[in-house]
Amino acid sequence: MKAKWLMMSTAWLIGFASAIPARLAGQTANPVPLINQPVYPEAREPGGSGFGLAVTGTGFVSGAVVLWNGGPLPTKFVSDSLLTAFVPAAKIAEAGTASIVAVNPGPGGGASSPRFLEVTTPTARVTLSISSYTAGSGPTSVNEGDFNHDGKADLVIANVDEVGIFFGNGDGTFQPQVTYAAGSSVRDVTVGDFNGDGILDLAVTNPNENTVSILLGNRNGTFRARVPYSTGPGPYGLAAADLNGDGKLDLMITDFDAATISVLLGNGDGTFQPYVEYATGSGPTSVAVGDFNRDGKLDLVTTNRYSDTISILLGNGDGTLTSGASYPTGPLPRWVSIADLNSDGKLDLVEVTDYPSPPTVAIYLGNGDGTFQSSVTYAIAADATSVTTGDFNGDGRLDLATSNYNGGTGSTVSILLGNGDGTFQPHKDYAAGSGPNQLVAGDFNDDGRLDLAVADQGGASLSLLLQVPAAGTTEFEW
Repeated sequence: MKAKWLMMSTAWLIGFASAIPARLAGQTANPVPLINQPVYPEAREPGGSGFGLAVTGTGFVSGAVVLWNGGPLPTKFVSDSLLTAFVPAAKIAEAGTASIVAVNPGPGGGASSPRFLEVTTPTARVTLSISSYTAGSGPTSVNEGDFNHDGKADLVIANVDEVGIFFGNGDGTFQPQVTYAAGSSVRDVTVGDFNGDGILDLAVTNPNENTVSILLGNRNGTFRARVPYSTGPGPYGLAAADLNGDGKLDLMITDFDAATISVLLGNGDGTFQPYVEYATGSGPTSVAVGDFNRDGKLDLVTTNRYSDTISILLGNGDGTLTSGASYPTGPLPRWVSIADLNSDGKLDLVEVTDYPSPPTVAIYLGNGDGTFQSSVTYAIAADATSVTTGDFNGDGRLDLATSNYNGGTGSTVSILLGNGDGTFQPHKDYAAGSGPNQLVAGDFNDDGRLDLAVADQGGASLSLLLQVPAAGTTEFEW
């Protein structure tokens, strides 16, 4: 089964929705939905029987449809935070990775970003094989999407003054990068359909310019010239989501040189309104989005490098934010991710810091009311720059992967297999390129197992760490 990258393959459905008048008399637009990680189940073995799929998230409406690799499933709307669907046995006859997307009907509406369900046989360990591709100078961020509509995962990397697009061949290899000017000192890159045409666009932060640049995509995988929008001072990390529920993607950007986050509400045509700032801790770096208090409104969390905290900002549903609690971290927090790690229906946080001693990853289990429990830490190989979640061994439990910039063992990636209850097994470490920065998970060779792509800031390269059978490959461990 081919893993379809849904923002592309659902263009027909989005187009159908957009044909409905965006604003009818007395009727407001439907939101762009957001899917939580994981979907349930997280994995299935190939050749199994049909099964029910539960998709949790925020902003679902009556008439929403769950798509499996671009095709609609029989779907039931349960609530604004739950959809159920039935997956026929034929869809899991062979190993592969399915992308799961929720699509709201018009007016407004649109497709969520994908989550992944692996069709694979579970194993007790993960084995990775590394390969490398030349990137531009000082790459800091990497993301994924199907930019040329061929059903194969592509990658985008943030170089110093440009973005590089690596088109995937579907077998775990990629073509040489094609670059586009993206403004001065590109820091982070995210992917979304900002003008509602069913084609993926890019947003990048430009710290030296105090801007975020938008590069609108064309169906053939090329991008138009960037258009910059002002932000607060020192834009660093960013995320895209429908913060005010109007069916248009918005941008949330951490302002590293100020204790603020900038929110730019989208107009739905690829342009954005002037930014509005909200207070965070000092030196915010990354931002992630989810509904922490289960009120149907999206909330934010930021890592704050200079105050050694994470900040919770609760959404009011209209694009504005209210300050929530803050929580202490280790020294110089760098990155935060969101997932339901213990399958209790409450979103949890995973955070890493640059210089803990010893190096650790921290878990904050959610209480479901916008607050979180005190952190529990797990050892990793070296100082971490980013963290992501995914089921790497196909056992239906979320695992962790961190990029570790350096240390006595060299530059590495750590994987911590999950126990399904919010706890994790000891880390296993794998060789990475020089100075690994941000990483992203995806099934790049369509074998039903999640792989990793890493931006190697110290090596001007993109590293691919592909899962392969244990026999015939080398696993690097320390």
